[in-house]
Amino acid sequence: MTHRPIDEDQGLETTAPTKVEAVRALRLVARYDAMRLETYRNKEQLFGRICVSPIGHALGLRFDDVGYFNRVYCDDLSFVEELAAIEEFYRGGRFGCEVVGPPTGVAQSVRLARAGWSAGQEYAWLHHANCGALRLGDGMQFTVRLPKASEQHEFLQAYLCAFEAQKENIPGALRNMRHLFDRPELNFLMAWQGNKLAGIAMWMRCGEAALLCAGAALPEFRELGCHAALLGARIRMAAEAGCKEIYSWAALGGQSQSNMERAGLRVVGTTKTWRYRAEEGR
Repeated sequence: MTHRPIDEDQGLETTAPTKVEAVRALRLVARYDAMRLETYRNKEQLFGRICVSPIGHALGLRFDDVGYFNRVYCDDLSFVEELAAIEEFYRGGRFGCEVVGPPTGVAQSVRLARAGWSAGQEYAWLHHANCGALRLGDGMQFTVRLPKASEQHEFLQAYLCAFEAQKENIPGALRNMRHLFDRPELNFLMAWQGNKLAGIAMWMRCGEAALLCAGAALPEFRELGCHAALLGARIRMAAEAGCKEIYSWAALGGQSQSNMERAGLRVVGTTKTWRYRAEEGR
């Protein structure tokens, strides 16, 4: 799933209320997370700590050091038939996993009525077919630009602060994430208010599509328009780079979703996720 090109429509036949664009958004996010883990594993020799593996039609990500990355992505309901294999994949880990299933909006609670499983987060998938036509504010109080080579460490520190990384994980995260600057498909931006760093953002290019994959303001600059300024800058940059479609995802009903809708992206699907945490003694 992760390595399908974005313009490949094979297997994208869907029934209402699922939309092709929502399935593509899920596949892009899976590709982004898998790319990050594969980069960390290969560059830092973390072969015993990181695993990226198909589980049936799903893609399983496991990183024994960072809870966020323990996810299964699947763009159809076939993961329901793979629950035993998913449980085995995460056996012995600290985090269990989150299954990000198909963007149908259909609850699968009855079929997942199984020890260790519970309902999780809900996400919105967003899309626009022409990123050059989106409505963008000027973000005048913030200056948004590419990071200089000498600012890469500062970018990563701000990223971890903005996304509230646990302090004990920061040294390892800095070692791993520095390799992302070598990925040609990734683009990085920093927002400044005067001489103070206010926020950071990333986007990924996939052919003629762009994925908004990270954007956040530092705590003292939240609710001041920083996230919206970074959003506008990424959309402009993607359009200038020749991207046509733009994709993203966000916590359902959150500020990030609201900002993206205000810019013109549309919600094309939602996903109800499922958490797995093994019971003691299993």
